[in-house]
Amino acid sequence: MPMNREHASKGYKVLTTTDATTFAFYGFTVISEATISSITAPTVVGAENTAYDGDEDGLAGDALPVGYYPVRGSAITLTSGKVILWKE
Repeated sequence: MPMNREHASKGYKVLTTTDATTFAFYGFTVISEATISSITAPTVVGAENTAYDGDEDGLAGDALPVGYYPVRGSAITLTSGKVILWKE
């Protein structure tokens, strides 16, 4: 899994529940196959000073294998699995 020293420079959150979780993140690492039921795009401009234009609905419902996903978000809900959210 590719890593860089900035990954935990601001902090992180380990998500293991199916509760809706509000947390500004710039990517996440799946550490146990995870299924996302919903993900919300960021509501603030990121470090690159542009608005975010992701396809959050495209991730919902698919089982994601272990790995790093460079997807920004402001909230996420899992159906199953375990992820680390890297703080924005």
